[in-house]
Amino acid sequence: RLVAGILEPDSGHIRIDGHELVGGGVVARRQLGYVPDSSELLPELLVSEFCALVATLKQAEPPSAALFEMLGVTPFLSQRLTTLSFGQRKRAGFAAALIGSPWLLILDEPTNGLDPAGARMVIDLIEDRRQKGRATVLATNDEPLAAQLASALAGRLYKLAEGRLVA
Repeated sequence: RLVAGILEPDSGHIRIDGHELVGGGVVARRQLGYVPDSSELLPELLVSEFCALVATLKQAEPPSAALFEMLGVTPFLSQRLTTLSFGQRKRAGFAAALIGSPWLLILDEPTNGLDPAGARMVIDLIEDRRQKGRATVLATNDEPLAAQLASALAGRLYKLAEGRLVA
């Protein structure tokens, strides 16, 4: 939550791609995408309106039709978030998080609520970002997913044990 900019640190600094997150304006936030475990989005907005709002806040271009298609969001762009299933809201959250092609993407339980095709989409997305030199931080309790990602992507796998990261 600190790195996502939801909570402010008591001390120290958070920089994303060299830009100060707290007090740094929109520059660092443009470089950040966050997909929370919950899907508490603005329920009365259409998916397209929600993404347009996020693009405006990030001062970035709205998502492309290709991104919506890749994420499987196209069929429900004109639906209200409140009418969507948990998995569909999660996909809409991905679309919003990827606005502006952020350097850092933070994923909290990204496959929670997704079908197998959605889980595969997450893996493909992380691989695509890795190939483009972009960072992705994933927090999950899904050990098979974490092991699969670490193995397939030659990534680093850490476990949180008693408040410490353990390789």
